[in-house]
Amino acid sequence: RQSSEEGVRWQMQIQEDRINEEIMREREEEIRNIHKGMHTVNEIYKDLAHLVDNQQEGVDQIENQMENAKDNTASGLKHIEKANEASSSQCVIS
Repeated sequence: RQSSEEGVRWQMQIQEDRINEEIMREREEEIRNIHKGMHTVNEIYKDLAHLVDNQQEGVDQIENQMENAKDNTASGLKHIEKANEASSSQCVIS
């Protein structure tokens, strides 16, 4: 009787070991999937940073062009005001 109980315990231990091995395999697979996901997220962030850098150059150019347009507009307004003053002073009423 003792040997049959020992056999049952041995079989239960083997079954428990198999279950634990399967659990460990599943965990390892989950860890690999998490690692893959983290790698993917990292690549997305790198791509996003690259896009932002590329767009920043365009934004800087637009900013410079807007500043130049503002300066040119101010200069043009001064020329128009001078021309208006000159034409007003030259007007002769007969």
